[in-house]
Amino acid sequence: MDKQQDILDQLQQLTAELRSQFFQQLAPELPGLSAMHSRLLLLLAAKPGSSAQQLAQMLRRDKAQITRLINDLEQAALLRRTPDPADGRRQQLLLSAAGEQLATELKAKKRGIAGKMLTGITLQQQHQAATVLAKMYQNLVSPEK
Repeated sequence: MDKQQDILDQLQQLTAELRSQFFQQLAPELPGLSAMHSRLLLLLAAKPGSSAQQLAQMLRRDKAQITRLINDLEQAALLRRTPDPADGRRQQLLLSAAGEQLATELKAKKRGIAGKMLTGITLQQQHQAATVLAKMYQNLVSPEK
């Protein structure tokens, strides 16, 4: 097998294991909610006041899926909608106090998973990995030349 294929296979394996560990750790915190709900919660914690359209773009999902997730989180009293003062047609999404608390717990679990994953890896190696991964991402999203 060639080296490029090995790297791709390793990235896919790592991604699958991260998702598995993340969901196993978070499932008790999210009764009735999915990993995608947790991603939305964490994103709203980082970018409060985002609109459904903005969230759809950031998560690379269609707006209908994001709207369903938002409705679920609103029904679970984890977020609320407020009119956007700049554009009355749009709504800003904000976490409720319960949503903020859950997001804080999710972030702590995420840090724990990251700590486990990075055990034995120096800061220099972590910086190198972050640089390489960012470059790989840019290569994929940039228009071909």
